[in-house]
Amino acid sequence: MKRPLVWQSPKAKLQGIRTLRRSAFAGGLAVLMLAAGLLSACGSSKPPAALAVEAYLQALVDKDEARLVSLTCPDFEESALMELDSFSLVKTRLEGLDCQAQAQDDTASVTCQGQILATYGTEDQQFDLSGRTYQVKNVGGDWLVCGQ
Repeated sequence: MKRPLVWQSPKAKLQGIRTLRRSAFAGGLAVLMLAAGLLSACGSSKPPAALAVEAYLQALVDKDEARLVSLTCPDFEESALMELDSFSLVKTRLEGLDCQAQAQDDTASVTCQGQILATYGTEDQQFDLSGRTYQVKNVGGDWLVCGQ
């Protein structure tokens, strides 16, 4: 059923358009605020100590010596470089990495789930990370891996 045409003054039409625009703007703003809230809830809430160990392990598999050393306490540097050297001739990648920290003041114990996969020729060897506990310290605002 068709609605009969009703004459509206230009002023009434303009008010209707303004109301429609305000409603659309308010609705769009509400959607954006909801999306921003959901995204912030999904953001990383990991402790910095856990993030430091994840970065350390990524530098290890990327074979990034400079980055690895920058994430390591001086006393642990030699051990870290020896582990880096052990992966020097193979392809490496991380799989399923997820670290959790138990922090107390400026120190933390960090445990991780996941593994380092090292490809030797055509064979993959898995190095499970769940058996390791990393000792991490906050040194001048930077969390550094200081031992296992």
